[in-house]
Amino acid sequence: MPIQHGAPVAQRPLPHALGTGGAPYYGPKTVQQAISELGSPKAPGSWDAINSIGTLVVTPDGRPIRSAITGRRVIVTGSYASRKARRTQPHESMNELALFHESEVDVDVLDYRAQPFRFEFLLDGRRTAYIADCFRILSNAPPEVVEVKSDYRHLRDPAYAEKLRLVGEMCRRLGWRFRTVTKEQLLEPKVRRANIQLIQSRRLVHFDTTDVYAATNVLESAGGPTPLGAVCSALGDPRLGMSRAMAMMVARILRIDLSKPLSPASWVTLVNTPRASLREVR
Repeated sequence: MPIQHGAPVAQRPLPHALGTGGAPYYGPKTVQQAISELGSPKAPGSWDAINSIGTLVVTPDGRPIRSAITGRRVIVTGSYASRKARRTQPHESMNELALFHESEVDVDVLDYRAQPFRFEFLLDGRRTAYIADCFRILSNAPPEVVEVKSDYRHLRDPAYAEKLRLVGEMCRRLGWRFRTVTKEQLLEPKVRRANIQLIQSRRLVHFDTTDVYAATNVLESAGGPTPLGAVCSALGDPRLGMSRAMAMMVARILRIDLSKPLSPASWVTLVNTPRASLREVR
């Protein structure tokens, strides 16, 4: 991977073929680990740099590859303080923000980043760039690059559809997934969306190891799914206990059933073992 010394990015050429024979890789726990596993930068002009289908450009400190506010477009912008990712995530639409809410609450998402890198490649002989809306590390599947759209009308443009196809192919060769999600997919079903909205709003509520011990003891004693009300009662005041339980879901300690409106009767289980749960206190 060639590196431009003194430049703010490191360029990583994408291989022509997977070294794993196409088998999905489930190892990375963080975004930085997934990028680091691509290997060390190769010198410009080297065979590895020349014999590639594109380049992955990343920032050296993990910041977004571009600022959401560029002065060139009139768009909705903002930033989201993520407990899970331990950083602020910039967004350029309410649909992207909805994806961040989903990623923050979904216990199968280990880590995620907004616009962490860009792909550079040739399309019809012209140099083309693609910046990923979001990159997510999952506990049950390979890392995934997510493109967020209002709907699928953009695929009617053959050139843009081909661009996304090439990005998808590059992701496949890296052992990653690529998919497009729409506003409808993010906001439906409405009950789940309402639950996610409520839980993410409590993401920064403080809890400590004593709270984790109390919650895990209740769940271990029950030997299986336990009503949310029982967990909240073990965490002190029921209202504060509810907020702490929601924050514990963001921290991947508790898994709360989101298929029905949240209530004291909602089912709760542990995401990991009690010992692993204590490591998530931060």
